[in-house]
Amino acid sequence: MPAGTVDRARLAAAGIGGLAMIMQLGQVGNAMRSVAFGRLAAAALITLVALVVLIHRRGRTSWWSVPVIPVLVTVAAAGLKDPLAGTALAVTSLIVCSLYDTNRRWLARLPGAVAAMPAAVAISPDVVSQATSWHSPSVLGLIPQIILMGVLTRAFYVGLRRQERTAVRDATLARAGRELLAVTDDAQIREIGERTAGELVRMHPGVALLIAYRDADGLTVSFAPGAPAELTGWRPAGPAPTPEELSALVAGFRDWHVDGLGGEPETTPVLMVVGGRRPVPIEVVDAFRSLSYQVMLAGEAVQARVELDYRAHHDHLTGLPTRAKFLRAAGAAVAGGGPVALLNIDLDGFKRVNDEHGHAAGDELLVAIAGRIAAAAGRQGVAARFGGDEFALLLTGFDDVDAVLRQARELCADLGVPVGLAAGTVRVGASVGVALAEPGVSVTDLLRHADLAMYAAKAGGKNRVVRYGVTETIAV
Repeated sequence: MPAGTVDRARLAAAGIGGLAMIMQLGQVGNAMRSVAFGRLAAAALITLVALVVLIHRRGRTSWWSVPVIPVLVTVAAAGLKDPLAGTALAVTSLIVCSLYDTNRRWLARLPGAVAAMPAAVAISPDVVSQATSWHSPSVLGLIPQIILMGVLTRAFYVGLRRQERTAVRDATLARAGRELLAVTDDAQIREIGERTAGELVRMHPGVALLIAYRDADGLTVSFAPGAPAELTGWRPAGPAPTPEELSALVAGFRDWHVDGLGGEPETTPVLMVVGGRRPVPIEVVDAFRSLSYQVMLAGEAVQARVELDYRAHHDHLTGLPTRAKFLRAAGAAVAGGGPVALLNIDLDGFKRVNDEHGHAAGDELLVAIAGRIAAAAGRQGVAARFGGDEFALLLTGFDDVDAVLRQARELCADLGVPVGLAAGTVRVGASVGVALAEPGVSVTDLLRHADLAMYAAKAGGKNRVVRYGVTETIAV
């Protein structure tokens, strides 16, 4: 059983219509006709049934069926015992084809369906009690009935088709909305948006969508489903394309809707343009607009999540990772099995700067110090601020312990270089504790070892480096 409402209606019409035509085979046999004509009428009737099956299987009609079917109806009806019984053939064939025709093909088919019955009666001999001519009231009275059935069936089909498209379109947008809620990456958002836009375009043949992004050089079309491929990368001459410009650029597309998606088309960062070979229904434009807003909102949500995550795991003053983020990175490094060193850094003389120059100067100094520690971290290290004037540095990928100790000594010396602040030039020192990862040592233990080494550096006179487990102080 077909899933769609339209397909189910088509199946029912083709099945019932084909059965009604087959039942007319029992009426073939006009006594005033030759046996050969009776066979011809039966063949025409069987051909009509075969065409109904063919049309259903193909899911569409062809232009050649427009003249062929009325001829078959005329021949089949003329061979029936009562030609007027052929009305069922005309009505049935028109109903079935109305569910598969394009608008133009249906309009072209209607006159043929109307003319079939008078033609069948006109070529039929007198076989009823009262002679019937093709222009008699009993024959001509059938014409409005045939037209009415054709119009009603077509109206039913158009309404059903529109309803089904609306349901599929809404379901497509709802599915895209659910998918967009779950993504956390801009690339995924774009993939979902482009895939859904392509589905909407395929759902409405003759419709094209253009999405353009604005940069310093102006608008650039980056996505154009349903439009010629060469339109991707096109830049309009002005700040926004005009319908006249687009019509001249895309042959056959005469109806264009330019939408700034909440902003002015001349200044908006993202521009949506919908075009059609015929006037685009407003509900189709609204569907593309809804999808565009969904994509934009999803992008804003991802950006907001990224910002919230950054704020939750980075120090608001220096921008360095917080203790929690640093420890996760340290845990991953230790679990990786490579060489890992953790440096605990505590400034010497920071309180004096706060007392003499104020907290604003202290904050300015912390930002400068954080920059120096981040520079020492490089690409493979992680710098963090634990709070106050306490910092940490994670180092990985080093060749030997001497390299770590040398880097710690250089950092300690660098932190002792005077810093120019708005309030004047100040100088602080740093006590650095170094701990190296060893088998069986957890991240918590590693951090505690670095703390102990840092306190040893403080106790040993400050502004120096101490390695955990080694009594010797490394001079700076």
